[in-house]
Amino acid sequence: MSLEVEIENPVARVKYPDVKTFKELVVALSKLLDEAKFTLTSTGLKIIGMDPAKVAYIEIHIPKEAFLEYEIEEDRELVDVGFNLKVLEDVLEGRKGNPIEMKVAQDKVLLSIEGAINRRFLLPNLEVAVEELGGVRLEHDVKAIVIGDVVKKAVSDIRATSDVVEIDADESQIVIRSGGETGPKVTLKLTRESSALIDLEVKTPSKARYDITYLESTLNLTKIAESIELMFSTDKPLELNFKSPDGSMVRYILAPSTT
Repeated sequence: MSLEVEIENPVARVKYPDVKTFKELVVALSKLLDEAKFTLTSTGLKIIGMDPAKVAYIEIHIPKEAFLEYEIEEDRELVDVGFNLKVLEDVLEGRKGNPIEMKVAQDKVLLSIEGAINRRFLLPNLEVAVEELGGVRLEHDVKAIVIGDVVKKAVSDIRATSDVVEIDADESQIVIRSGGETGPKVTLKLTRESSALIDLEVKTPSKARYDITYLESTLNLTKIAESIELMFSTDKPLELNFKSPDGSMVRYILAPSTT
């Protein structure tokens, strides 16, 4: 029996043009959460989540215009889709440019991935509780736009020497270094003359430390966004914003390290 028969009258049907990009978003989520709620609205797909330790918070928005097809039942303001992220990550395989279609029913979801071989997966539509924060807005003393791959490489190098990343900025530069008090040091210094530093705004010189595991995991999103908007203040949360060419946005907030 065809899996299509399982969902004869879907409450929503959307098709995204690139399974590899979609998977990168799911991988970023899975570093923080076991399950996530995907909410389809009239303007696009929204995902919000916070890790159990309440150290990191993530928002993902994919605008309706980024989809090849986007349909929701007329009488519905939104449709929620709950996934086990490990299961979802495992099935999202395909080449760049392979579309992925999602058909949603009340209790199940049919995923179809186009390619040399078309693949279909019927997954349960889980009920996933989400802690709504009512829109997190932060004030920052430092705002920088940097080339993502440069930051990713620096953090990867720091991983070999420390569990903490220290970020320091003044009017002339931003410095990312290993935060350990002893042992080897790794430092990335980006001045206003550095090609990897696109923009730098500093209200007040600032310094803060962050857990490298949380920071390193989200930097995989450099695969979908060439540059990162990086914002922080002394001993305050770090905010990272990624924007892909199709208009998709990822906002990531990381609490400062206390060690």
